[in-house]
Amino acid sequence: MATKEQMEKVKNIVVKLRYLECMDNIIYYDRWNNCPKDGFDYEGKVGAYLTELSNEKLTSKETKELVESLEGETAFDSDTDKGMVRYLIGKYKEAVQIPASLQGELNQANADGQLAWGKCYEADDFESFKPVLKKQFDLQEKIATAINPDEKPYQVLVNRFDKDYRLEEIDAILAKIKDAVCEILNAVREEQSKIDDSILECEADHDTVLRIVKKAQEILGLDKDKSTLFEIHHPVCVCTGPRDSRPSTNCDELIHAILAVVHETGHGLYNYNANDEVAESGLWGGIEGAMHESQSRFYENHVGRTREFWENLYPYLQKEVPKYKEISLDTFLAALNKVKPGLIRLKADELTNTLHIIIRYEIEKEYFDGKLTVDTIEEAWNRKYQEYLGFTPKNHQEGILQDVHWASGCVGYFQGYALGDAYAAQFAHKLLADCPDAFEKLGKGDSSVIGNWLKEHIHQYGQTYSTREMLKKQQEKS
Repeated sequence: MATKEQMEKVKNIVVKLRYLECMDNIIYYDRWNNCPKDGFDYEGKVGAYLTELSNEKLTSKETKELVESLEGETAFDSDTDKGMVRYLIGKYKEAVQIPASLQGELNQANADGQLAWGKCYEADDFESFKPVLKKQFDLQEKIATAINPDEKPYQVLVNRFDKDYRLEEIDAILAKIKDAVCEILNAVREEQSKIDDSILECEADHDTVLRIVKKAQEILGLDKDKSTLFEIHHPVCVCTGPRDSRPSTNCDELIHAILAVVHETGHGLYNYNANDEVAESGLWGGIEGAMHESQSRFYENHVGRTREFWENLYPYLQKEVPKYKEISLDTFLAALNKVKPGLIRLKADELTNTLHIIIRYEIEKEYFDGKLTVDTIEEAWNRKYQEYLGFTPKNHQEGILQDVHWASGCVGYFQGYALGDAYAAQFAHKLLADCPDAFEKLGKGDSSVIGNWLKEHIHQYGQTYSTREMLKKQQEKS
């Protein structure tokens, strides 16, 4: 049995590690939001120093002895204690395996890559981005080899985000999803092509878009005292503390801005909704990877595309954008949910989104298997888009430069979106079984039934459990 003294030491270390992570995330947020271009390099150095401090804490004699005394322990006073120990052991092992200098180099590359991606995207210049991409992928391979030299690098990289999966499992899951999506797509393509989605295009000034997306967040129940909204080309959500989560959106296109903010608000709610015990233990913020994406995709697809959600938002939209006064809600929803293969992942419909994810997963896997280089990766991208979605990008912006993930260090992450979709569907099924009137109440302006169910079943636990443990808990409650 883990002693009270041991657990006090564990908690002290975990909480301080999260302090450092919080500071690093504030820097990350600043790079997206306020940092001038000439400040990126210095902020990268600050981030690298924070990583150095974290590594010093993790590789100290005190932490080493504590981890050795608790490794293999199965008896704990609470699941929170068990979660803290699991968290600390995982962080300790990675800190010991990855040289601090290499981790610092990666932190700097992430900062540099984020800035370079923005410049190259604006210039539609993939050629200049190639050295950045190669450096990032080379560093990721070094990280993977440092963690486990006997394992395939891509397996290690995927497990940094989704720890519970072998590549063979993911391959099998994605193959089934791909076959099902293609079958459904072929069945509905002709009918869906008759739907006029041009009504989604509209002229709306920046302030109007901002008011509408904030109204969407209000409908979803986002707590203004625990969140703030910022604007960015590629929407993200940054968690900077147990009660501080910062979703974003891109206000260039109205409907895309709404769906993007709904997606990022799903992340935001998960980030700040840990219960007090979990928050104080340092396990706030939610399980990284697929579980986190399940919450954003739940809100985007199972809430944000529903009639009930729009019964609340559409009257406001009609007030702000007069053209929609002439368009019925039925007509609008048909356009919003139209199945329409395209080139841009962030604008993909609910059905074809997974094909975008599969393309990225396959390309990453092929690259780290040695089948692709930075000089051949774009050709593979374009070929797969033509094969899977029927389109070839006309430029780099609508092709290989559209995502920021690789530039900022999220290599091995994309499968989380597809797995997250699957989890989200399970949670939606369970929610309706437990609370049959949840969406009826949403239609009347009350999203609390949905929010409270997610908080009770998922959000409150933060990182207490692994992904598989979290899924098992849901099955046990069924």
